[in-house]
Amino acid sequence: MLRNWEYGFRDLTNSQRPIHTPDDVKGLKIRTPPEIQIQAAMEALGGVVQAIAFPELYLALAQKVVDAQENPVAVTYFMKYYEVQKHLAITQHVYNNMIHTVSANTWKKLSPEQQTIFREESTSAGNLMRKLIADEEVDQIKKMEGRGMAVTRPDLAPFRAKMEPAYKRVAAFAGEENVKKFREMVDKARKG
Repeated sequence: MLRNWEYGFRDLTNSQRPIHTPDDVKGLKIRTPPEIQIQAAMEALGGVVQAIAFPELYLALAQKVVDAQENPVAVTYFMKYYEVQKHLAITQHVYNNMIHTVSANTWKKLSPEQQTIFREESTSAGNLMRKLIADEEVDQIKKMEGRGMAVTRPDLAPFRAKMEPAYKRVAAFAGEENVKKFREMVDKARKG
């Protein structure tokens, strides 16, 4: 692994109602990717998780197979989900990144100088991606609002308070110690 590259925080859109509190999520049929942490979080809020392949999501939203989806703002914007979703809640419930990697065999073929260049450029690209994602997100939200999407920015503390069942499910999958360490890192970052 060379560097974590930015993909953005995941937020929730839906066609039914604005999201102000965790109770507003109850009963929504939500498409999530097949990732336990996202599914567990949406279910802890009372959402009904649906598995739908990403290429089929727009049509599923348009045909009301599901009420909601969650993705980074850039995905919602570029996939034009605002055309079939009325509400965007800035929940930032999961941070997504992409990991820049090179296979061990390929890495071994590079000279130390080339490896240094790869590391430096991967860091530079990762920093640029983080800045671009953050800068463009503000503009993308404004453009979606201009096309009729209502945006809410709920207080996230009540959402976090409902996550204990999700933490337990993730811990059963990934290990209690891993979840404990992760939660400690998040708490430290939130305070820092």
